[in-house]
Amino acid sequence: MSGPARRPTEERAQHGRGDEALVGTMEHGVLGRRWVYDGCHDPVLVAQLLALVEGRVQAQDQSVSDTPDPEVTRSFTGAGPAPADFTVTATTDGEEATELSAPHDATLHLHRVLRPGPDAPASLPEGAAGHVGGSWQLPDGTRVQGLFAVLQDLPQA
Repeated sequence: MSGPARRPTEERAQHGRGDEALVGTMEHGVLGRRWVYDGCHDPVLVAQLLALVEGRVQAQDQSVSDTPDPEVTRSFTGAGPAPADFTVTATTDGEEATELSAPHDATLHLHRVLRPGPDAPASLPEGAAGHVGGSWQLPDGTRVQGLFAVLQDLPQA
C-alpha cells in the first residue's frame, strides 16, 4: 500500500450503530464522549457525498465555518440526479478502497489510499458518472491532487 490512508468518519453522541463500523471513541472538549464510525457505513454521509458529486452542495473548508473549499473538485455527467432510492445494498471493504453498491447497478468507489494524479473528468475510469477529488499534503510538504470518490454506472447524459 502506498500513499496516505483516508477514512471518512462521522461521530455521534451515542453508541447506536453496529460495532463493525465503530472506529473508536474520543473525548471532545465541549461535547464529551463521542463514538466515531466509518462514514462509509453511514447513510447520511453517503447521501451528502452523492449531493456533492451532483453539485447540489458545496464542499466546505475544514477550518473556517461557512466557507467553500476551492481545492475540492467534482463532476457529474449523469442524465439526472442519482436515484432517490440510492441505498447501499452491499459494502465491500478492501485494502485500498471501499465499494458501496446500490440498486440500478450504481457503485460509489471511495479511495482509502490516496494517490497523486489528475482528478479531472477526462481522467476518470470508463463508466464514471461523477467524482470528488481534492488536494492534500505529502510528508515532504508537497501539495498534490487526486481522486477521493468515483460514482459509476449511472445513466449518462
